[in-house]
Amino acid sequence: MKGFTDPPSAIEGAGLMHRLAYFTGCASLAYVVLAAVPSCGGGGANTGAAGGGGTGTAGSAGMAGMPGGDCTPGVLTPSGTLLGRYGSRHVTADGRDYFLQVNEWNATEAQEVAYGGDFHFKVTTQMASVPTTGGPTGFPSMFIGANSNHETGDSSLPKAVSALTTVPTTWIWNDNGTLADATANSYNATYDVWFSTSAAGEPSASGPSGGFLMVWLHKPADAQPIGSVSAANRGVTIPGVPGTWDVWIGPNGSRPCISYVATQTTPSLSFDLNAFIKDAVNNRPNTIQSAWYLTNVFTGFEIWRGGVNLESTGFCVVVN
Repeated sequence: MKGFTDPPSAIEGAGLMHRLAYFTGCASLAYVVLAAVPSCGGGGANTGAAGGGGTGTAGSAGMAGMPGGDCTPGVLTPSGTLLGRYGSRHVTADGRDYFLQVNEWNATEAQEVAYGGDFHFKVTTQMASVPTTGGPTGFPSMFIGANSNHETGDSSLPKAVSALTTVPTTWIWNDNGTLADATANSYNATYDVWFSTSAAGEPSASGPSGGFLMVWLHKPADAQPIGSVSAANRGVTIPGVPGTWDVWIGPNGSRPCISYVATQTTPSLSFDLNAFIKDAVNNRPNTIQSAWYLTNVFTGFEIWRGGVNLESTGFCVVVN
């Protein structure tokens, strides 16, 4: 895969709005939103992820994760600020290539994201607010993989689900006081993982052909993932991963979405992402299929309101 396809300017803005995928995960009730810049399906008039109303579990204590193996977050370089709804650029952390994006696909008010230095990225301006019965304002995030003609180098993606051994990952994030004010702030903190039915993936498409898997480290009280959670899928454990998880399953358009939601807010976690993938393949019928291919891994925040000073302190992921 190629990397660093974009110019290395420190500040990039809305000129990218027509050539970048605008993603959010499956934070949705069982309906879709059509938008010029939708989520989950990306650019054009594809299916977007809508936010679901409902009560949630806002935990407090974070969980220490298992060792991240050969994945330790490094210092992100360079530093700068992403301006505009679709500001984006390639960045490097510990010699690994990542793609960083503002990704404000469902609102037009000002959003800005700083990056580099003491954190990987931080939401510094966020003026939009949308109902939690619809899609979030956007999904400021980092990812590895290939989509919408943007690729990260040396990611080992796409890779067959059946050939995955481990996918060590660490994510550390900081609410910086926003969780203390649920009236002003509503957002999740989540992994968004894409799967393709094709060995080549969809490097020029803005959504996966297979399905979605999400790992929510924080769920707001007034929004929920797509689909529903059965009694049998509440409080499940995943081998090798600390904590308990509620498993939500539902369709995002024609594609399945499975969301593992931590029952306590978790500000940092080091784990093997393949443990969740295996659980979906082996224990959750009609979700992720062993014949599919892993194509993209994102971390970020789906924001309905507030979120200023939300920080992704460090992130890494390695596909083996």
